[in-house]
Amino acid sequence: MNEHIDWHEQENWRSRLETALKANRRDAHSRYFQLATAGLDGSPQCRTVVFRGFLGDGDHLLAITDARSQKVAEIERDHRGHAHWYFARSREQFRLQTSLRLWDASGDQAVRTALWAKLSDAGRAQFFWPEPGAPLASGDSLTVTEDPPANFCVIDIEPRYVDYLWLGKTHQRIISERVGSSWQERSVNP
Repeated sequence: MNEHIDWHEQENWRSRLETALKANRRDAHSRYFQLATAGLDGSPQCRTVVFRGFLGDGDHLLAITDARSQKVAEIERDHRGHAHWYFARSREQFRLQTSLRLWDASGDQAVRTALWAKLSDAGRAQFFWPEPGAPLASGDSLTVTEDPPANFCVIDIEPRYVDYLWLGKTHQRIISERVGSSWQERSVNP
């Protein structure tokens, strides 16, 4: 699949990512990517998050998390992150060096509310569980609200550098780098 990609038709890394998401949409896992941060002790920490869309027409990606989770403390300490996405069907890899920003209850309420509204009941319920990492209590009943709770947090992922690799018949690799307010791209040897 996708054994021929016309690189000239692809405007930039975001259009390549949108094309990959569309080409792989039958695979539910294509919406998941890995997000790495620097742990509080400086060690790398990596977890899988769900892609929740782009912020408007820009280049920022969105994910959600519980404000009580360890990754929030890590992002608050060091805003640098690294995202990795691999699409098995189309054989494409995206590696993004990013700047991470958190939006809690004091952040952009329109975005928080819109993302909260798209969650399933089960997805919403996890924000009413005990704190992540706390002992598991059985028999607790949960009250899930229509409005996002204070611990519902949006991760604004701003790419600064994108390394794109297509593992088709003839491997292709494109580096995209943010310079000021625009992107510069160059093809490099895979």
